[in-house]
Amino acid sequence: MKKIRIVFYIVLSSIMSSIITIAAYKQYTKEEPFLFPYTNSLIKGKTKLTSSPYLVGSSGLPDFTRVVAKTIHTVVNVKNYSKKYYSNQFDPFDFFFGFPDDFENRGKKYPKNDSPGLHGSGVIISPDGYIVTNNHVIRDAEKIEITLSDQRTYRAKLIGTDSSTDIALLKINEKNLPFIYFSDSNKVQVGEWVLAIGNPFDLNSTVTAGIISAKNRNLGILRGETQSAIESFFQTDAAVNPGNSGGALLNTNGELIGINTAISSSSGNFIGYSFAAPSNLVAKVVQDIRKYGTVQRAFLGVKGMDLSKTEYLKDYNRETHQNIKPQTGFLIGEVFDKSGAADAGIKKGDIIKNIDGQTIQNIADLSFIVGTKHPGDKVKMNIIRNGHKKTFIVLLKDIQGRTKIRTREEILPSELLGASFETLSLEYKKDFGVDYGIRIKKIRIGRLSSIGMEEGDIILSINGEKMKKPNDVDRVLKKYSGDVTIKYIKQNGQVYIVGFEMN
Repeated sequence: MKKIRIVFYIVLSSIMSSIITIAAYKQYTKEEPFLFPYTNSLIKGKTKLTSSPYLVGSSGLPDFTRVVAKTIHTVVNVKNYSKKYYSNQFDPFDFFFGFPDDFENRGKKYPKNDSPGLHGSGVIISPDGYIVTNNHVIRDAEKIEITLSDQRTYRAKLIGTDSSTDIALLKINEKNLPFIYFSDSNKVQVGEWVLAIGNPFDLNSTVTAGIISAKNRNLGILRGETQSAIESFFQTDAAVNPGNSGGALLNTNGELIGINTAISSSSGNFIGYSFAAPSNLVAKVVQDIRKYGTVQRAFLGVKGMDLSKTEYLKDYNRETHQNIKPQTGFLIGEVFDKSGAADAGIKKGDIIKNIDGQTIQNIADLSFIVGTKHPGDKVKMNIIRNGHKKTFIVLLKDIQGRTKIRTREEILPSELLGASFETLSLEYKKDFGVDYGIRIKKIRIGRLSSIGMEEGDIILSINGEKMKKPNDVDRVLKKYSGDVTIKYIKQNGQVYIVGFEMN
């Protein structure tokens, strides 16, 4: 009988031990799931290195061979087949596509099946074929082709794009691919070593090294794409040239800290500085695109200027009779009605010094921090008002003033266009000699403003269909993706035809 009890207790102990182990494992996996994109250092703020730091060679110089061997196969060649015209106008992003062989023929239109390929780079961020690149690399693409480092070629599907950050997410049909882990770009320091991997001049798998020479650079290069541009680039001296755009910027642990996006050059070739979008912003964009089908952009609802801009600060002081000194921070010049900032009590003249524990030195800091948030998120803001410190909790909203996350299917096309419309009155029909059309009643940040349309313009047709009432816009564009063509009349009577891509 005693032996039976001993066996019973042993069995019971084993069962309880198994239950505890399973529960602990479930709790562990619940607390630390792999996020998309895959990340080591963004999981609950814990840093988990995936490799040892770089070695020091016999010469005493850094040896990056282990890092390169681990990551070089995660960077791909992206080829954009476009049926669009080549523009004769200067485009700063041209320097990253890699010039087509027949560069002398810019301005000519190529037949649909003979479009020259424009080259850029991309980074594999998951084993099942998700790839991140720059929006300008695949802009206006009729077909996107991916070539891996082992020369396997795939047709890529465009999952989504975001012109505000110049990021695009692609997908190829493959499994068990080498991929790169994301690192926390907030921890990147000026002076640390970095590697750039890409395909400059269509030379595959090229590696260069340098250091982070500055952070939070606002270059103004995305403002032509969208009025809601978010620019807070890393500046590096790693050599980057045409074709590197969309490629990887890595730390010495082989983790992604940025996507190479732009160079500072008068010749189109590298002359000292390159710029990369930080990985935390990239991660937020691709997560939103994959989960919701569109980027969930939060807005603070303020407009203003850097306090380092002494020439503008002098004008502001003169107009407002104040004596604000040059300093770090963001001076609010306008607070938008019904915005999160207005609801929280933020006022014109307040100086934003800190958001969620992160110092605000300039507009790049502000746009980056807000750009990583979603509608409905709350942020803690420390401001200076009339020389006194104050703290506010701000509930962020989207551009329409909503705090709810909405999928792409829930967002009406007219919202993406960024305008509200009204039926054309008899007076307008008579003045412009038309018997149909809708008038832009109000315009904000969106597709229409980005192509130069204004309040008061009259839209005659979209994709060849006549517009007679405001809801015709949503009827025609609902669930539509592809090229959109708009015929409209400016207020001076000139008729224009413009277009953009909707995806």
